[in-house]
Amino acid sequence: MIFGDTADFAIEAYHEPHGPRFGGFGRMCIYIQGVCLGDIRENHCSLFHATDRIRAVAADFQILWDESLASLSDTAIFTLIDKELYEGAAPGHRTGHTTRDFLTNTGEMFDGAKTFVVFRPPDRLHILFRLQDDTFGSASCNIQTFRNVADAYVGWFEEQVRTTAPPYFPINPFDLDEKVPDED
Repeated sequence: MIFGDTADFAIEAYHEPHGPRFGGFGRMCIYIQGVCLGDIRENHCSLFHATDRIRAVAADFQILWDESLASLSDTAIFTLIDKELYEGAAPGHRTGHTTRDFLTNTGEMFDGAKTFVVFRPPDRLHILFRLQDDTFGSASCNIQTFRNVADAYVGWFEEQVRTTAPPYFPINPFDLDEKVPDED
């Protein structure tokens, strides 16, 4: 299924659980301004981590902006975040860029790419990326578009998992007829 417009922002995902214990597995990629990030051909990937990141960005996008980034280009921001997160900045020198890590290491479909996300007031969400072939890019969409697409996708995903995955507790303990003895 494709949620959104691939020329603006879209999430393409297919739930392919291959049995109840694999509910939440399938294929996925995202499109931003016509650029495809992720490999939709990579099948049987867990979609949970990427879905959690998409949900978190949509819900709390304001934390993705900091005035210290205002004068920096997207390339400079990417380099700053990359150095802190992946080139080992000393723990005392971390500035909170972990929230800006987007889909890096969230599943096999995004292997070989780094993606960071930055909100630029008043209403643009920028996805900064470096592909496996070292191509750098930056693309943006309106935050409300991102949130609408994210909400539609997350709702669909949760329904897919709810209807295919086994229950967390095979037997609901509240359905048992046993009584717990009173303490004296």
